Formats: sequence, C-alpha cells, structure tokens
Amino acid sequence: MKKLFLIFFTCLFLFQCKKSPSIEVGKNAFISATVLNARKTPSLDGEKVGKLKLGDEVKVLERSESDMDIDGLTAYWYKVQSTEITGWVFGGYLSHTKVESRDAMIAAVQGNFVFCKLPDRMECTDTIEFDGESFVYRKFNSYSGINEKLEGVFDVYADHLVFDTKSRLIRPSVFIQFPQTEEERTAYNNAYFEYTDSDEYLVSLSTYPVAGKEEIYFAVCGDNLLLIHEKKEKEEICKSEYAFAKSSYSSP
Repeated sequence: MKKLFLIFFTCLFLFQCKKSPSIEVGKNAFISATVLNARKTPSLDGEKVGKLKLGDEVKVLERSESDMDIDGLTAYWYKVQSTEITGWVFGGYLSHTKVESRDAMIAAVQGNFVFCKLPDRMECTDTIEFDGESFVYRKFNSYSGINEKLEGVFDVYADHLVFDTKSRLIRPSVFIQFPQTEEERTAYNNAYFEYTDSDEYLVSLSTYPVAGKEEIYFAVCGDNLLLIHEKKEKEEICKSEYAFAKSSYSSP
C-alpha cells in the first residue's frame, strides 16, 4: 500500500507521469486535477458552469479544433458530461484511468511526521500528527521545548495541504517578554520556565489569536513522503536539508 501511495504522489505532484496526448471522443475519462472548472466554451475566458473533482468520471462528447499550452501542458479542450455538469475542460487534466481519490491522499499522510535534518534525522523539532482530516501541530525550540500547539482540520490539493487552525495554545514564557495585561501577567507568572515537552504550560491568549491558514507542500524523495514549508522543483526536493518525515522514514 505504501508503494502505491508513493507512486501516486510522485505522479501527481512531481509530474513524472506523462499524460496521453489525446482522449477519444465518445469514451469515458477521469478528472486528474483536485478541482477542475468546466466552462461554456473551450477557453480560459469561457464562463464557468461548474466544478469537477479529482477522480470524477465523465463522458467525452467533443474535442476542440486546436490544442493549447496551459501550465506547461499541451492538450486539446474537451466537452465532457458528468452526472451533474456538461461543459468544456482542459484535456491536460483528463486521464484514461481513474486517479486516486482525495481519500487516498488523506490516508497517505495519516500518522506522525517529525521535522528533522535529513537524511540522518538530526536536530528534530516540530511534530505534526494527522488523524482523519484533523491535525495537531506542535512547535518546539531547543531552549524551552514546546512553545506552541495548533489544532484544526486540513484539506488536500494537488501539491499541498492547507491547515485550517481552530485552536492555538502558546507558551507565555516564550511569546511574552513584558506582560501588558492582567491576562498576560497571570499566564506569564504561571508558566513553567524550564525546558518541557508537556502541553501543560500552554494557554490560549486573546493577544495571540489563531493566525490564518498555512500551506505545507508534498514532496517525494526515494521511498519517502515528505512535507516541506516551501514548494520546490523536483530536482531540489531530495536536497532539502530539513523536512517533515514520517516516523518510519528511511534514508534514501
């Protein structure tokens, strides 16, 4: 199962799987993009008539007269019909075979990831724990131990995750130098000042609210699925000095 997930991620996120140059009219095809707009006419300027999702099966009704270059892909536009939508889609995101579903992408990240210096897993700090479509992101530093805990839900896209944090707890002795309010003074004075890995000394403070959404990118190196903070070209991924790797990570 792990091998299938890695093949899937490699194809989808690193663009190593070549797409068929043409889809046959009258046959069925599958959507290979996370979300794909269907349009009234075969053009990026065409009015949107709906959205198709990864893995949706469609019937190909018609093909445009000429192909087009979009996002580094050259393909025709195709008029397709799903159970709910009929419209034109760019053929670079159609596949002859069913692409793994969003559920498979979520399944691939289940478990624990640790942020370490690779390939020897040195200087490990932050951790992310995935459970279903929820996550717990714990941030550490070498002086205080845990300093922040984020909890929320995530969604998957073609090459990255989006964390939607619902709860943020912080370590007051790390975040606050000069307490300004009674809330901050109480939290600061109650905080444990020595190194600790325990969540016990984390608190919610109104002056440190949840701060928007965060993107984490997929990367595949050897037999390992990695998560990185910034999107990188495929030839640079295995050169990444630091990355989130699963607890079962093996050196490439």
